[in-house]
Amino acid sequence: MTALILGAVLLAFALVILVMPFALFLLGGGGDAARFSTFLRGFVITSITVGVAGLVSLVFGLVTRK
Repeated sequence: MTALILGAVLLAFALVILVMPFALFLLGGGGDAARFSTFLRGFVITSITVGVAGLVSLVFGLVTRK
């Protein structure tokens, strides 16, 4: 049960990490899209890493569920 909760929380964190730079870009009034894409790349890599960890945890929780 704990792995299911951990997986869901990690997937939610991955979504927040992915959406946060877009929200900050829009709240900041936009700007140079080319510079934003290089800034965004780090957030996407982090979001994918956290999302994969969440999926692995979620699948592990589903497989070992009693």
